[in-house]
Amino acid sequence: MLVSNPTELDFATVYRDKNEVVIITMKDAEELDHLDVININLTIKHISENKPSLRLLDARANWTMNKSGKIQAKKEQASGLTKARAVVVSNTVQATMMKFLQSFGKFNYPQQIFISYEKAYTWLLTNK
Repeated sequence: MLVSNPTELDFATVYRDKNEVVIITMKDAEELDHLDVININLTIKHISENKPSLRLLDARANWTMNKSGKIQAKKEQASGLTKARAVVVSNTVQATMMKFLQSFGKFNYPQQIFISYEKAYTWLLTNK
């Protein structure tokens, strides 16, 4: 079981832990575009050795994504290798809004929104 060294991007830190969970911790960033989305997805694919993986997105930092970034993220999601994804947000209002928006989306994997990092991580391990 390989634990990866953290890869530092301008807007995120990405690594794989001892349980083979790929952890993406967003940093404060102005606005991500399609090139940023491509960059982070290439990093995730490298760290996960291009195999399906459990992913924890800690999205509690202050960041946004422009239209080109959102379009690219949808393309990447469709071709991704995600077993399950947990998203951690800052508060209940964000979690409620994301859960509502998530209800309109289609995912090829289970995804849950949390305000607790520990609960998100525990849930991911149940999808191993």
